[in-house]
Amino acid sequence: MTELPDPRLIRLTLLLQLESRARLAPAAELPYVIVNETSELLPYRQALLWRKTNDSIVAASGVVSLEKNSPYALWLMPVLKHFSNDTRAGSITEFSVNDLPTELANDWSSWAPEFALWLPLPAPAGGTYFLVLFRDTSWHEAELHLLAYLSEAYGYTLALSEADQTKISWKSHTHRHRRAFIIGGLLLAAAFFPIHQSVLAEAEVIPHQPNLVRAPLEGVVESFYVQPNETVSVGQKLFSLDRTQLQSRLNVAEETRDIAQTEYLQMTQQALLDPTVKAKLAGLKSKWDQQNAEADYVRTLLERCVVFANHPGIAVFDDPNDWMGRPVTQGEKILAIANPQTIDLEIRLPMDDLIELQAGDLVQFFSNVSPHQPLQAKLTYFSYRTSPTPADIMAYRLKAEFAEGSELPRLGYHGIAKLYGTRRPFLLWLLRKPLRTARLWLPW
Repeated sequence: MTELPDPRLIRLTLLLQLESRARLAPAAELPYVIVNETSELLPYRQALLWRKTNDSIVAASGVVSLEKNSPYALWLMPVLKHFSNDTRAGSITEFSVNDLPTELANDWSSWAPEFALWLPLPAPAGGTYFLVLFRDTSWHEAELHLLAYLSEAYGYTLALSEADQTKISWKSHTHRHRRAFIIGGLLLAAAFFPIHQSVLAEAEVIPHQPNLVRAPLEGVVESFYVQPNETVSVGQKLFSLDRTQLQSRLNVAEETRDIAQTEYLQMTQQALLDPTVKAKLAGLKSKWDQQNAEADYVRTLLERCVVFANHPGIAVFDDPNDWMGRPVTQGEKILAIANPQTIDLEIRLPMDDLIELQAGDLVQFFSNVSPHQPLQAKLTYFSYRTSPTPADIMAYRLKAEFAEGSELPRLGYHGIAKLYGTRRPFLLWLLRKPLRTARLWLPW
């Protein structure tokens, strides 16, 4: 016949197995191993792991997580809190409904079996965990003896898991999130890294202090003798005004002058015979001189109808066909003669894109002809107020001077200018427009 194994040996084996499982269990799973697998050593209906430091139920048997606001938890937590402050809480103690105050004992039969066991889980630095078991039969001394050994193993394992978490948590957390820390650090450094403020604006190459050619008198443009961007020399014809009206006026003035001259000469001859006529000679002479001056003046106006260049350079103006037959007033600008070696960059900076700029700030010009070859320039002028652009945008007018030694662009080239202002943290530069929009809506 086969001998039955000794029950004491079986329990001892189960005790060793439970201790081994507790030591090998991950820290997060250890509380659930304690409250659920202890039933292999001795029977019970309910098991709870109580932590005194924060008065909380760490784990409960049969459930993954005990709902804190459930009726069972709301009754159980005051019971465990009450007994954890009892003088017997430092040792293995059996307790029942008789050990509780009346307000807590009333609902015992509804939520828990009759017999309960309070099991401290000691640790080298002081135990903070307690295992609470409930069942329908009383506890035997042999079971309490086994639980005393098991409680020491549980307490030491819990303390070790907490110590490992304290030591490893920072290293593990750092290692696990190292990439996030690096990216966050780089983003933080980039956010506060000082960069040059920059803004883009339309720009045009214009002459520097050009010689303006204006209409010498009121009239109608008759013809042009030069083309836009044509090189002109001193004394070269530029354009002329219609001479028809002035020529008619000159003819009338000369005819009137000849009549006055004839009257004066006739009166001079009569004065030789009649001394009384001499008194009229002065008036006739004055009239003759006046008409002569009028004819000379109109002749001068006729000469001024043809405009000549006073300086060498390049003729800067629009299509000549736009000027043909167009009436102009005296002093109206017709064209400009510019030196192609002395040019400026005119920039129209919209009011909404304004940044802090100072004379001497760097400007890069990307012409539409060769945007891959930016030209360096320095800011020299900043208008104090805005003016409308052809696109009806209020903008500041700026001028920049090209750097010495750089290849100068042709007059009239258009493109984009990038202006670099003072240094600001990258985050402020990035949020400058959202902050400005928020300022319009927020009361500050």
